[in-house]
This record gives sequence, C-alpha cells and structure tokens, in this order.
Amino acid sequence: MGNTVGSQINLTPRQKEVLIGTLLGDGALELNGKNTRLRIDHSVKQKEYVEWKYKEFSNLVPNKIKYSLQKIDSTTGKRYGHYKFDTFSNVFLNDFYRIFYKDRTKRVPRNVIKILTSPLSLAIWFMDDGYKRNDCNALRISTNSFTKQEQHLLLECLKNNFKINARIHRQKMAWNIYIPSSEARMFCKIIKPYIIPDMSYKVHLTP
Repeated sequence: MGNTVGSQINLTPRQKEVLIGTLLGDGALELNGKNTRLRIDHSVKQKEYVEWKYKEFSNLVPNKIKYSLQKIDSTTGKRYGHYKFDTFSNVFLNDFYRIFYKDRTKRVPRNVIKILTSPLSLAIWFMDDGYKRNDCNALRISTNSFTKQEQHLLLECLKNNFKINARIHRQKMAWNIYIPSSEARMFCKIIKPYIIPDMSYKVHLTP
C-alpha cells in the first residue's frame, strides 16, 4: 500500500475511540507535510500493549513496530528500550490535530465532555497513564502535562459521562487526577471489559 493510498483511509468508529484515549494518554500527533500522522511509543515493558495498538491501526501503518534504545543518563550510560510505530500521514487525522493541539502543544479540548464518551477511550487513557496506589485502592492518572484548568475539564467529563467523582491531587510540583478508593471500583467496572490482559494489574483492586 503506497503512502498516497494510506493518506486517504478514513478511521473506523472504533479506531476513533482508540485514538481519543491514546491522545489523552501517551500518543502524539505530528504534522508531516499537509497531513498528520500518529506516533505510538511505549516502554519495552509494554510491548504487548504496543502490539495491540498496532493491530487496532494496522490498516493505517506502513511499517512494522520498531525497537530502539535511548540513553537516559549521560553519566552512567544507562539505557531503556521502547517500541514504537507511526501511521501514514493521513488527511483524516488533521481534524484530531486541530482539536487536540494548539501551537504544536497537546491540550485537552474545551469540549472534551463531548469527545470522551466511550468506555473504550477511557480504558485506553487509563492503560496509558493510570495506575493504582500501593497503599490502597485509590487510582491516579498522570495528567501533569495538562494545565490545571484542563484537568478540571477532565474531572467534569468523568463526572458527567461516567458518574465518577474524581479530584485533583498535588504531587510535589505537579497536579494529577485522583480517583479515591470509594470511586475506584465503579471506575474499574466501567473499563475492565476493555483492559488487555497485560494491563490487568492496573485494575486489580484488593478486597
């Protein structure tokens, strides 16, 4: 399949739901000429998750998953592995770029309450950036890359669309979304049907 053909493939409704969760999480859109491509990039520990996303977007991906090492400590030379892939530069991704980006920076759309409506999108967002606390069943979603105002938009979305009462917690100098233990079971019940086996530990709550 040539790049010209790949640039004209529209996304299925399911792919759009996967994309929304991915963009709220670790996924990135990049302008490439007139169109936009999606980049998926996760640590080596999440290889199965990358493979799952690759299958979800397989008709939009021109190449196989790539593995590479990145140096993270110039003193020790310690490296970590990660897996990644890019989609074709696709005209139908342009709208998502306009919605999720401003001045080349990813943001939470003002109308996210109308965009994040699917449990599948919610599950992918959590698989990307969510985790359970070690000392209780409370959950956190790493949203510190977004502004505090944008995080309040996400709180409103969680409450309105999924009936989850979350709040913002400060961790050192960053703010993240916090789902208390009293809400965690309901949250996990919503997303659990969409959690891949390799990520099931993230929704394993203690009795």
